[in-house]
Amino acid sequence: MPAVPDDLRRRFQRWDAEGRPPQEAFVWIKENWGRYFRSHSILEALPNPIDRTGVLERFTMVNDPDSALDAYIASYVWGYAQANIGPYRAERVIRLNTMENGKNFAADLFELAGIARTEGGNAAFAYVVGKRQSNRKFFDQWGPAFATKFISFATKASSQVPTTPIMDSIVVDWFGDHCEEIGPLWLTWYSASSYRRYTECMAEWAEELGIEPEQVEQLIFRRD
Repeated sequence: MPAVPDDLRRRFQRWDAEGRPPQEAFVWIKENWGRYFRSHSILEALPNPIDRTGVLERFTMVNDPDSALDAYIASYVWGYAQANIGPYRAERVIRLNTMENGKNFAADLFELAGIARTEGGNAAFAYVVGKRQSNRKFFDQWGPAFATKFISFATKASSQVPTTPIMDSIVVDWFGDHCEEIGPLWLTWYSASSYRRYTECMAEWAEELGIEPEQVEQLIFRRD
């Protein structure tokens, strides 16, 4: 794997000098989410502002399809806390993958969480890739940017596997600017190889820096 890029090492040094603060919490507008999720009591249970710890709590409670769906909603509230389009996009994925369309999104989420918790994030990602190869509408409109948030929190909630970091457009663009040696990272469900190359690289850099892979990911997200 390539060496730790200079940009990442500088980010790490600044973060370390600051006392390694956690990622900030985000204020979210409960009324906006309530318009789309009136029947979901999870909104009452989520903290506001919400941070990664608040989301992780929901993932530690996943023990059936309904609680997996709650965790999914929590990940969207956090990921889209400052974007008005978040409630619509979260609801659209649920609507397109419901039993009315011959699917059971909550059950599929629960299965995905189980794979992530017992086999790891790469296995979970590969599971979705395989399902979509046989059915292009599996997890319809749910792309890797948010699915890897779900996978990351599911692995974080497990004591059996390492935590895999989130891969979204910010990460992909950063790798394109600072780590061309790893090859292009594709934010699609066409192949599991991009995510595997990414997670393996992040794990190696994390070991060299003496931190966790998800902390490397958070350094990339920092507004430096």
